[in-house]
Amino acid sequence: MRDRESTTDSDGRARDLSRRTAIGAAALSVPAIVMVAATPAFAGSTDRRITITLAPTAVRVSESSSVTVRVTNAAGAPLAGQAVSLSASSGVTLGPSSGLTDGSGTFTTRVTPSTAEGTSTITAVSPGAGGTVSAAATLAYGAPVLEVRFSPDPGKGGTRSAVMATLTIHSVAVEGSTISISSSEPRLVFSPSIGTTDAAGTFSSSFVPFPSGTPRSADIFAWSLDYGTAVTVRYVWLTPSN
Repeated sequence: MRDRESTTDSDGRARDLSRRTAIGAAALSVPAIVMVAATPAFAGSTDRRITITLAPTAVRVSESSSVTVRVTNAAGAPLAGQAVSLSASSGVTLGPSSGLTDGSGTFTTRVTPSTAEGTSTITAVSPGAGGTVSAAATLAYGAPVLEVRFSPDPGKGGTRSAVMATLTIHSVAVEGSTISISSSEPRLVFSPSIGTTDAAGTFSSSFVPFPSGTPRSADIFAWSLDYGTAVTVRYVWLTPSN
């Protein structure tokens, strides 16, 4: 799972960092944890940097996301005791919305959606010697949507096919969600049958429809274990002679 993180400085330059976090299979009650890239809004000091991270970046309305703000010097060393304040566009609540960074240079709070569906920009600001630094990140919230597509469609018996399951919330890809794929036809074997969504919110698997004398079909089941969202799609394949 890939996250993008940005820092800012006083000359207006933005620097991007990337990291990867692996999420294993989880129980239904365990949400996927996905890290988000901070989008710097303004920086006024070459001596300080600020980043903001949401985990996860997309949630159901009944859930909340962790917000972590980190302040460092130009060399990346954490700065303790830095004042941090947060604000958000409409649709979410923050609490607490201000405080001081700890020994690791971080201040942590939570953001909770207060409306049915949408996106909200969370902005972190830290004033200090040399100027104020700030950064922003976006939270998506709403009902999870799981979509399944096939390639080729329709398929052909004896020819390998692919199934792709994509999970989104308010049209925002959900990375790191555990997806399971199965079928009403036991002769269809998926490889792999379980895995996590990528940065595009997609988990891909492959299978080989068995040859037969007539066109065949089966129900394909896709299920997000951590979001509890499932979808059933009918897949049709033809005989090799068609």
